[in-house]
Amino acid sequence: MKIIKLPPVGMFAVNSYIVISGTGNAVLIDAPENAGEILSAIEKNGAVLKKILLTHGHCDHIYSLAEIAEKTGAEVFIHKFDAGKLTDDYGNLSEYFSVYLDAPARHFENAVTVSDGDIITQDELKFRVLHTPGHTSGSVCYIIDDVMFSGDTLFRDSIGRTDMPDGNYSVLVKTLEMLTELPGNYRVLPGHNDETTSDREKANNPFLNGNMFDF
Repeated sequence: MKIIKLPPVGMFAVNSYIVISGTGNAVLIDAPENAGEILSAIEKNGAVLKKILLTHGHCDHIYSLAEIAEKTGAEVFIHKFDAGKLTDDYGNLSEYFSVYLDAPARHFENAVTVSDGDIITQDELKFRVLHTPGHTSGSVCYIIDDVMFSGDTLFRDSIGRTDMPDGNYSVLVKTLEMLTELPGNYRVLPGHNDETTSDREKANNPFLNGNMFDF
């Protein structure tokens, strides 16, 4: 398994990741702006894109989804509670952030919906869906081996915001409590900012060690 972190893009500085199997098939985690750069990175690594896994349905994470899916034929996966955001400018925050966008995120209607505990397989790669609501009702983390793609649920020293439509802080608190109970130390690759580890966040992140739960 090879993991490539693409440079953060857009004013939201969104991270996306390419995971390549031993036979050269690729899985893309989130689809922010700059479809050309994403597709170029996949091609430069001699890979073929087969699947796109979305951590949630906000516009900054799905902006190039339709273009990439159309050009590659890749299957798209999103949690069932966020699937509607792929065709809803209000729900995916395209309207909310319209002043920062050249245009709303293009709609996409053919996603496969997933639920907690589902396994998405590409060759030897097996991604487990972990439902982590709070930032949105359908936010998920994808876990493969000792790697967690955390989307906007968990960041280095912080968490995703919950003050936008479909966000819920009290639900996110319960999600974070669940994350602290996961066994093992994961390499955490978030949707924004630098990578971290679950052990580091348990020790240093104020939202995971209880210091911020009561505000």
